[in-house]
Amino acid sequence: MLSSKARTIGTLFVLCLIGGCATTSVKEEKPSASIEEHSVWQGTFVQYELGAYPMILFISSRTGDAFEGMTWYPTPFNGLLTISGQIKPDGVITFTEEEVIRGEGSEERSIGGVLSGGQYTASLEGNTLKGPSFLNNIEVGHFVLKLAD
Repeated sequence: MLSSKARTIGTLFVLCLIGGCATTSVKEEKPSASIEEHSVWQGTFVQYELGAYPMILFISSRTGDAFEGMTWYPTPFNGLLTISGQIKPDGVITFTEEEVIRGEGSEERSIGGVLSGGQYTASLEGNTLKGPSFLNNIEVGHFVLKLAD
């Protein structure tokens, strides 16, 4: 006669065969893994009215799924703005340009200038952030940024 321990193991084995065993799975890396404190992302912003120019995103701090930092546009307008962002549960990354630290401002976007209020929505594909940019809820451009080494 089988011991109770052997019967329990046998029962689990049969249940496993019939219903499928629970297995440990490797967790899929969340996009937030690369949005780390002190990370630098560089690439291009394409503004539909003005064309393409360089864009750099610096993440200065991160707490949970919230982060802060700066965007820099090394162009003749030399825009430097503070940002605050969020990594949403579905992996979408959003950030908003809050305040102009440096740069020549303009109220009329058609002639250029540095304005706060830009909103960015990104997906992370490998080491690349990309997505659209909005100002006053109107899509004004798109960007592609790669994680710097």
